[in-house]
Amino acid sequence: MSSPFITKPDLLWPDALLSLLLSTDTVEGFLHELTLLTVAALPEGSMCGVTVAYDSHAMTIAGSDELTTAVDQIQYRTGEGPCLDTMSTAVAHHIPDLSTEPRWRAFCAEALASGVRSCLSLPLLGPLEAAGCYNLYNTHAGAFDDDTRGRMGVFAGNAAGAVALALRMADQSKLNEDLNATLASRNVIDQAVGIVMAQQRCPAPEAFALLSRASQNRNIKLHDLAAEIVTTVGGQTPCSSAFEPFD
Repeated sequence: MSSPFITKPDLLWPDALLSLLLSTDTVEGFLHELTLLTVAALPEGSMCGVTVAYDSHAMTIAGSDELTTAVDQIQYRTGEGPCLDTMSTAVAHHIPDLSTEPRWRAFCAEALASGVRSCLSLPLLGPLEAAGCYNLYNTHAGAFDDDTRGRMGVFAGNAAGAVALALRMADQSKLNEDLNATLASRNVIDQAVGIVMAQQRCPAPEAFALLSRASQNRNIKLHDLAAEIVTTVGGQTPCSSAFEPFD
């Protein structure tokens, strides 16, 4: 599997990271391309995953292939492994050969049975805190030599900022969605308040109080009641967006 952004990864890593951020449409797309960029700079037989902490749990948010995700899940399920230790300590962990590794025995046994022979976990240290962890796997023993580990340590430092930025972008996108939904709901309620004001010949606070009491008495959400009123009076469902003009 190759990425259209990859040319000479050893020379163009910072430029390639910027290209990924500017050229991918979604955070998921950026992170997936990031794993492919990473694999392109690793020895043959390598795989890459990116793990972050979410709601006090580790989760894989991108992987270069399905095996990477499956091996990451072994760590989460067994509760042990180099990735989890790197996440908690921000210290890199290297396993030259899973068949002789004395640590994390449960993880090593299952990962070895899956075809993985060596792995390297690197912290993604953002400007303020750890952004996550790189999980690098290879089907050959001793795949990550001193030179490879040194280069990947540098790349992980560069990638950490990009991952942190991507995650903040995702949070901002979710915030914008929530805000737009809130504004849309407010817009429908305001329309219903206007209708009640006209029908009852009362000021806005009194109209809103009437709607609130009706909502409680009927045991339905205020927004749903408002939408029902606007639909009944206007003959069509209310605007779905706070920024959508009336027909």
